[in-house]
Amino acid sequence: MSEVLHAKVTESEKHGISRRRVVAGVAWSLPVIATAIAAPAAAASGLSATTLLSAASTISIASSATGQGTSRTGTGPANFQIINSGSAITGAITGTVNIKPVGTVSAGVGVHSITSATLTSAAYTSAHEYNATFTLAAQEVPAGQTVSVPIFFQYERVNPAPSGILTYVLTITLRLPDNTDRVITGTVTITY
Repeated sequence: MSEVLHAKVTESEKHGISRRRVVAGVAWSLPVIATAIAAPAAAASGLSATTLLSAASTISIASSATGQGTSRTGTGPANFQIINSGSAITGAITGTVNIKPVGTVSAGVGVHSITSATLTSAAYTSAHEYNATFTLAAQEVPAGQTVSVPIFFQYERVNPAPSGILTYVLTITLRLPDNTDRVITGTVTITY
């Protein structure tokens, strides 16, 4: 009898895929499907936090030379926010700031200070792009809460001073205690 069945199976395989091959294929694909379903859950692990900049408003931009020069007006965010939708976030929050001019400019805009943060490696490039790193002092973001961190800007003093309105793209990257990054972007303008 098995010879008859084998003959029928062999005969059916001549015309395409056999049922045995379909069943074997399904059996082999189940571990792959299970792995694909588990991957998003693993990727989603980490802190449940989002970040954003406050809406742009009129801001005062200080001179980069402390105690000298005149403050300028402009538009930009007054703070960035960490919105925690999960359990409490405790530990160091570090970050980088990049403020890149839109087009060719003759002066840059940078960060004067971030409340409760220490700025390091702050510098302007020859193209007036600003870069810095910072560490927030022992920041805790309670479960289900939002923390706002005020940010203050400065302008790069150059001679002669530019005129008109200059625009810059602001990018802040926050590294949370679980080593995941949150990137927030906005725009800063200054009127000379």
